[in-house]
Amino acid sequence: MSTEADEWVQLLSHHPIFTAPLLNSTAVSPPENRGNVRRERIALRGTDMFVAVGNEIRWINLKACKDAFAKSEGERLSENQKQTIQEAVSPKEAVCSVEWSRLGCKGLVFDICRLIVNSSGKLIAAVGTHDVAVVEIPKRGAISGRGKGRGAFEAARSDDGPHNAQWTDCQAYFVGTAYPKVRVADVIWHAMSTKDSHLVVLYSNGLLRMFDVSDTVENAEQTISIFGSGYVAAQTVSLSMGNASALGWSRATAYVATTDGSIYALCPLLPRSCLVERKWLVSLHETAVLDLREWQAEEYEADGITYSPPELIAARATESWLAAMIKLAEETDEDLMCLTLPSRLTRPLEPQGPFLMQPDPTPVGQNTDDSDSSADDSCDDVSAILRLETKCGLGIVVVAYCDAHVDVFADLEPVIGCWSGAREMNRERQLPLLATLGTVDLDLKSNVGSAGSQNASANRSSGAVALIGDPLNSCVFYALHSNGVHRVDMRTFGTLLDAAIGQEDAKAKAAFEGLSAAKPAVQCIVNTSFYSGDQHTTPVVGLAVIHDVYLSYSLLALVAPSQLTGASLSLIQEPVAEADAETQAALEQAIADSTGTPRRVNVSYSAKDVTYVPRLPGSGYTIPANASTLPPRIVVRDDDRNDGMTGDISEDKLRLLGELVAQLRAQMSAVSQAHANMRNHLDLQVQEHWRQHSKLEGISAGFQRHFEQMRRSQGRIDNLRDNASRQAMRVDGMLRQLITHYQPDLTPTERAYAEEVKAIDNAVNGSSGFVCRIQQLRERLDKVLSPAKDSSGKTQAEVKLEGMVHRLDCESETMNETCERVAELRIRLEDVDV
Repeated sequence: MSTEADEWVQLLSHHPIFTAPLLNSTAVSPPENRGNVRRERIALRGTDMFVAVGNEIRWINLKACKDAFAKSEGERLSENQKQTIQEAVSPKEAVCSVEWSRLGCKGLVFDICRLIVNSSGKLIAAVGTHDVAVVEIPKRGAISGRGKGRGAFEAARSDDGPHNAQWTDCQAYFVGTAYPKVRVADVIWHAMSTKDSHLVVLYSNGLLRMFDVSDTVENAEQTISIFGSGYVAAQTVSLSMGNASALGWSRATAYVATTDGSIYALCPLLPRSCLVERKWLVSLHETAVLDLREWQAEEYEADGITYSPPELIAARATESWLAAMIKLAEETDEDLMCLTLPSRLTRPLEPQGPFLMQPDPTPVGQNTDDSDSSADDSCDDVSAILRLETKCGLGIVVVAYCDAHVDVFADLEPVIGCWSGAREMNRERQLPLLATLGTVDLDLKSNVGSAGSQNASANRSSGAVALIGDPLNSCVFYALHSNGVHRVDMRTFGTLLDAAIGQEDAKAKAAFEGLSAAKPAVQCIVNTSFYSGDQHTTPVVGLAVIHDVYLSYSLLALVAPSQLTGASLSLIQEPVAEADAETQAALEQAIADSTGTPRRVNVSYSAKDVTYVPRLPGSGYTIPANASTLPPRIVVRDDDRNDGMTGDISEDKLRLLGELVAQLRAQMSAVSQAHANMRNHLDLQVQEHWRQHSKLEGISAGFQRHFEQMRRSQGRIDNLRDNASRQAMRVDGMLRQLITHYQPDLTPTERAYAEEVKAIDNAVNGSSGFVCRIQQLRERLDKVLSPAKDSSGKTQAEVKLEGMVHRLDCESETMNETCERVAELRIRLEDVDV
């Protein structure tokens, strides 16, 4: 998987930001695999990366690291390099010399398990096992030079030491100090906060508190109990919410998972000062009104008592709350509104659940042998929950377990708003439902044939599994655990779920049947359990996905204790259309049916059938197995770190090295054989190319001769056309000469008659003839008649006008007769012999 694109990422693992010792640290770092504590010690803010090391938060700019690598490579490859090879800075030294910063936070003494940056990039939440602190981080930017602050590092000062670090004073605020300390289960920033300052903290005892850190960090703005007043043995472990652009209620719904696999929902979980879209509220209200009308038909009255179904009670409460929200939004005309909710709209929420999983998820890794009864009971506890969303807004809920498997559910019946008191009113209401889509096994078997690998199937890995969504595709997520990192692609499920919505019964049934047979695409990106001889596990304690144009699309994984590894990710391609899929299937079938014999291709050109028989065989080589699948990045625990462990060479490690070498030899042999086959195939292609070239050269020469004949024929045709034009001109000249010499003159009588006809025609059609005079008289008549139209009765003027009209009519008749005589004279003139 190593490519030139991520070479700088591999060199970044040697940077002192991961290896430098802690300064003035009083925190005690527990073992990475102790308990089921999820560790996500990497966070990104654009091109800035934050790393938690012990109780310190360290900061480096990835763009500066790649710039240093590119500059070093450019100097090394430059032909006009003035420095010698010994004086040149190696890419490793260049990357490791990039300056970085320590965020100096007074009072931050606990071991940091997780880092979460809010959407504005101004605050970062540092989470410990029992503490949560919010740190104000400087603005975006990179270090410009030692001792000189610019951009993000204006307040930075250099540390005394060889690690090229800067010290940035930051203020840290401890959250929830007014309450007794309880184990922190999960922390997220609320996506609909007006100032990006609302922090939602879930505790293991089932309490969920929302803090507005811009107002106060000691007391919570809202407190909700997941389990109510009753006692529940399970503990809450994880929390997930939709993003600010999610559809429906999902953007305001919080999903909470417990250790026993139960899932609860809180809706709507909104801060008092929230950012709301008007069209989102209107859409929810329209849906609530339709639901209310639908369930009103189920209400009936008997013996003076009205019986309402529980769904109707919930629909009324939801419609009333949304109507109040829309009325509050009428105070502003903007589409994106900053609302401050009154107390009547922030009533305590009622947890909905636990969800029913239908059908029950398939057990993974269960062992029926009673000898394993002494194993840790926490290996099958839930460790994380993540909500994904398809393009059409359908929810996919992913639940991860400590025994390295993941259950996938479809939220086909999304939850709606539910407030306190609904449980007593809706005791008969059914529990929410999740449709089980499948189970993903993330357990990796050892590749070493040692005694430890023989019990791999009996003892599955135990440890918390963290889930992180992909920033480019909402149906792809990553699972980091004690065995490495897996990438799970759920786009197939998302496509089938979207196809089933709004379709006919037959198409929807076919889509759901396809869901039962579909499987997610699982790919191991990082493998830390390749060697099982070590008694210590090597969990991945941090993961970040880079999606920057300059930094490319890649993954950064932090392996315990502080070992960074990177991997380039392939771009996610959208599924092809159905027609293209059929074409691809036909092509694959044609390739599979190929026997290596010459193929005959029939090409129809105009009315002739041209048959071409190539001499190239069908397939000269076979594609190596798993050629399109990138192998995982194998990481062996680095014992040279400052973690109190010493490295040694054992028999198992030598066996691991031998098997790796054997695998590499087998792969090299397969690649060499594929290279030989491809070379033979290319030789045949070259021969076929030259044969085609010689044939096409002969055909081209024939076409050239044909074109030359066509040009000569066209020249002769042009000469004939010119000769015909000249002959026509000669004939015309001769006819004119004959007319001039042999045409007889007119007699005096005929000439006088012609003059008389010409004079008559001039008198009729000339400039002062009858036609022009009649036109002038008509215009004058129209002018005279126009004012007389308003008078009643005939006047003297009207009588005169009628006389004039009569005279004009007479003259018109005379003119017509004259025109007829002229026409007759013309006919007689034409009959005269020339």
